[in-house]
Amino acid sequence: MRFDYYDLSPKDDPLLPTFAAAKQNGSRLSPKIGAVAKLGGGASLFANYAHGFKAPAPSQVNQFFENLTSPFGAYRTIPNPDLKPETSKSIEGGVRFASDHVLAGITGFSGRFRNFISQETVSPVGANPTIYQYVNLARVKIEGIEGKLEVHGDSGLFGQLAISYAKGDSFRGAVRAPLQSIDPLKLVAGIGWRDPGNRFGGQFIMTHSARKEESRAAAGNYRPGDFTILDATAFVRVAEAFTLRAGIFNILDEKYAWWSDVRGLAASSTVTDAYTQPGRNISVSLTARF
Repeated sequence: MRFDYYDLSPKDDPLLPTFAAAKQNGSRLSPKIGAVAKLGGGASLFANYAHGFKAPAPSQVNQFFENLTSPFGAYRTIPNPDLKPETSKSIEGGVRFASDHVLAGITGFSGRFRNFISQETVSPVGANPTIYQYVNLARVKIEGIEGKLEVHGDSGLFGQLAISYAKGDSFRGAVRAPLQSIDPLKLVAGIGWRDPGNRFGGQFIMTHSARKEESRAAAGNYRPGDFTILDATAFVRVAEAFTLRAGIFNILDEKYAWWSDVRGLAASSTVTDAYTQPGRNISVSLTARF
């Protein structure tokens, strides 16, 4: 059993004499139950059923911001004093396998949400500025599947593979629409080596993101293409307390953008390049632990 209580009690700001910040509070008791069945040989089945609760963040209720001179288009974020907490009922289940050298699992899940909190464009199409606001979607359903595989050898060689796919829909009365905040299919694979003494090691990581399906995106929205990027990282312990890390990211110098960064952007936009990620880049860091 989980109990949540929140109390949002903002104070008046003399710099904003005309803005009245909203107050709210609430609580919720959320049960959860899970079961595991061991099949032998390191394999097991599992299932969970849970109620969830998420209170609105203070910034979601009271935040106001605008930039009317942005070269990428004027925009404004407005508060929502009537934003309600989000509740959910979810179920997940799957199979896991664990041995000395292999960890694997596949999980399917389904969740139903009430008053789902989502940042939406609330201005009319083509309006200037574009207005964003956190709102409650009355009902939302999200389903998906995730899989992972990790293999470790005695010599320090290791590999990993992970895949995830989900889809969601919001319901307003009898109207059903795709949930825009769901990312498209993503695949991550890596291979590396780590010194058995944990003194140094490195890894190559491949990340692939599919293109957002046209049927799951709002009409007229920009949909960046699918992409595959390759990164390489390495570390070395230069002393007992110091670790030096370095990485080369986007080795293939791919031009790409994440769906989460561009959702809501019109396909006719002339500034889509402004939402792309960096090209080939490097980083170096030194960590101290005492």
